[in-house]
Formats: sequence, structure tokens, C-alpha cells
Amino acid sequence: MKILNDPRYFILLFLLSFTMAGQLLLGFFQDWTDVLASVVTAVVLELIIVGFRYKTWKSPLSALITGLGIGLLLSSHLTWPYILTSVLAIGIKHALRIDRNHIFNPNNVAMVIMLFFLPQYAVSTPKQWTNGWEIMFIILFFGFLAAYKAGRMDTVLAFASGYALFAGIRHWGLGEPFYYAFGPMLGAAFQLFTFFMITDPKTTPSGRNQRIWFGFAIALSDAILRVAEVNHSLFYASFLVTLLIGLPLRIWKVMNNSRQAE
Repeated sequence: MKILNDPRYFILLFLLSFTMAGQLLLGFFQDWTDVLASVVTAVVLELIIVGFRYKTWKSPLSALITGLGIGLLLSSHLTWPYILTSVLAIGIKHALRIDRNHIFNPNNVAMVIMLFFLPQYAVSTPKQWTNGWEIMFIILFFGFLAAYKAGRMDTVLAFASGYALFAGIRHWGLGEPFYYAFGPMLGAAFQLFTFFMITDPKTTPSGRNQRIWFGFAIALSDAILRVAEVNHSLFYASFLVTLLIGLPLRIWKVMNNSRQAE
């Protein structure tokens, strides 16, 4: 079945389940109206852009995933930041493209812009997530399944191993408290980032060795930013590595394919 072969459906199932659990059981910060605002904005804008640009109908599945992801990751007392973040995510996805594919993970680049330029209105608060074993098991199950279906388990393992390595260096080498260094790995927010943000097939390298170095580079960048006491380091690390490593690799691949086609 097509659904079983498309990792996006597993991501969507996770996001829907976690959104429902967060709203009904876990007392998430976001209100229903905030989640609905981000989802509706992402889906409607996707339909409008695709309709005008390609003159055709295309399922807004990716936009639905983007909207739900923003509804989980972003925290604000106001509704308009959720709308703006969705506009940025979908707009940049269609505006910045190479070989008909988007350059940055939509959720990541939109969150980086909001966190950097509008920190008084938008934050990402991992403390809102429960670290109960039941929720962690659900996240890990869907995460491994989605990453496996996307062919990005190597990226997940490289990033997680690299993060653990640098957490150990920060703890035993720099004296950072053990829980502060390793604690984020037990949080659902960290696992969501690991399995669903840095494993985007469109924005990660196609080669296995390149993906391994890509995941490790994100862990290294995150460690440097944490030592520098930069908030929301995971978002910035992923963005910087995509910009400085992922993008040049994709440009080189496109140019190489063009030369071979001549």
C-alpha cells in the first residue's frame, strides 16, 4: 500500500496523536485555537501557492504536518505568531528551492526566524513536555518507524551518538552538571527534533556517509552553541548545518548531474 511506504503518514499519525494527548491529557501550553490557526494557515497557503504556481491539485499532506509541528513546537500567549510561523514555513518552502525541492526544513527555518527576531512573542518550551515512559515509548516507536521508512536511521544514530559524546565532554571535561548535559535526551521535545526535523528526506544529503557526517555536524554545532549558552541551540544548529553543509552539497550534486547530462 502507498500509505505504508510513505513516511509522512507515520509522522502525521504521531503528530495528531501527540496533539490530542497534549490537549486532552498533558495540559500543553498551546490552546486549540493556536493549533488550528497554524494548521489552517499552512494548509490554505499551500493550496493557494500550488494552485497558482502549478495549476493543479496536490494533497496538502506536507503542509498539514508543518502546521501540526508548529503547533507543538511553538509557544506564545498570542495566536498571530502561530499564523506568521506557518506563513514563513510554507512561503520559504516554495520560495527557496533547488532542483524543485525545498532547501530548508520548513518547521526549522520558520522557528529559527521567529526565535531570533521575535523572542518576546515566540519561544519553544521543552519543559511543557512530559517525560513519562508511556509518551516516550510512543514517540520512539513512531520516530524509529518514520526514520526507517524515510531511510534516515543513519542520520538519527549519528546525531544521537554525537550528542551523547559531546554531552559527556561537557560534563566530564567542562564540569557541566550531568542532568543538564544528558537530560535533554530523555525529553520528548529532543526526540521529536531527532526523528522528525533532521530526517527530512528533502533537506538531508542523499549519500549515506554524507548523512552520517550531517547528523554528527548538527550535534557538534549544538554542543558549541550550548557551551556559548545560546537558547534553542538545536534549532540554530540544524539551520546552520543545512546552510553551510547541506546546501553546498546539494548545489554540487545539481552541478555534477548537469555536467554528466551534457
